[in-house]
Amino acid sequence: VLKLNNNGLGIHGGTTIAQALIACQAECEKQGKQPSLHTLVCGRNRLENGSAPEFAKAFAALKTLREVRMPQNGIRPEGIVELMNGLSNNSGLAVLDLQDNTFTHTGSAALAKALSSWPLLETLNVGDCLLGSTGGRLVIEALKDVETLKILNLQYNEIEMDGAIALAESLRKLKILENIELNGNRFDAESNAVELIKAALAENDLDDDILGSLSDMEEITDDEDEDEDEDEEEKESDEEGKMDVAPGPKTASDVLADDLADLVDQMKKDLNV
Repeated sequence: VLKLNNNGLGIHGGTTIAQALIACQAECEKQGKQPSLHTLVCGRNRLENGSAPEFAKAFAALKTLREVRMPQNGIRPEGIVELMNGLSNNSGLAVLDLQDNTFTHTGSAALAKALSSWPLLETLNVGDCLLGSTGGRLVIEALKDVETLKILNLQYNEIEMDGAIALAESLRKLKILENIELNGNRFDAESNAVELIKAALAENDLDDDILGSLSDMEEITDDEDEDEDEDEEEKESDEEGKMDVAPGPKTASDVLADDLADLVDQMKKDLNV
């Protein structure tokens, strides 16, 4: 076990630590021994992208890691990709905590790809990681194959309605989940998507109490409000003088909302909830 929390290592210090791990692994090989390091805790050390390539090499060389915690290190998407490439060589990984680093779509895609490498994963914490709408959905869809998962933190990641719906589908495969955090994302806490998530939990005989607070869901920004207002003004302008014209077909959003409502109702009937 190696714990180096809040030591101010920086890029140079982190690189030095990673190189030392590589050297230790090489010495173990020389002596015909298996490396014994299984837990690395290295949070709040300003490791950033600069140290990521060496840590990736160390992870790939060790292959014995079961717990890795590297929150709040200012690691950006390119560094996340490096870390995922290295960690994917550790098939026994059970705990991964990268909270409060920056993934975006690039890092999320790398995580989604790596998830299948960890058949024993029990804890995944990528809260406050800016997965984004598309990146969040990539990770969520990949979760359906991680049936060992018990703790999942996806807070404050700009996940939107489509990601929430995809999560409900993935949750149907996660039968031993103990806690899930979704607060601070971009869908309404009272939406049908949340009802669908609760229905998926009920399908696995899981109490919806394991779903954490949704009291701080993100609202649409002022800029987005302005865009919507402009769209409405354009629609009103187009409709002037057309009062007798029959209403047009439903939009894709309308159809999605209707389909989702029907699906929630059907699942509730099937589950008697």
